[in-house]
Amino acid sequence: MSVINIATQIPSQIDTLEKLAVWCGLALANVNPSLTAIEGVGYTERVSQAGIFYVQADNKYRALIRHSIQMSPDYLAGGSKLWTYAQELSNTAIPTIFTGN
Repeated sequence: MSVINIATQIPSQIDTLEKLAVWCGLALANVNPSLTAIEGVGYTERVSQAGIFYVQADNKYRALIRHSIQMSPDYLAGGSKLWTYAQELSNTAIPTIFTGN
């Protein structure tokens, strides 16, 4: 798991869930650029993908982010919040480019 200190590593400009989602997507994709997971029979995909794309139909840029995070089977009966069952992708440290303002 890429350990995070919420008090010191999330930049102070992140003040919405949307900004946090993009930050997480870019950070996870950065530290796990080639890690893949089996998502079906004969189907693997990178565990985290993020990119900024121009959508001509509405003349806007969009962050497209995708994660595939293994969940502990205990989530079925554990009784805790679902996100507490997320399993680590790697133990790569978050690059400092993501932790400063």
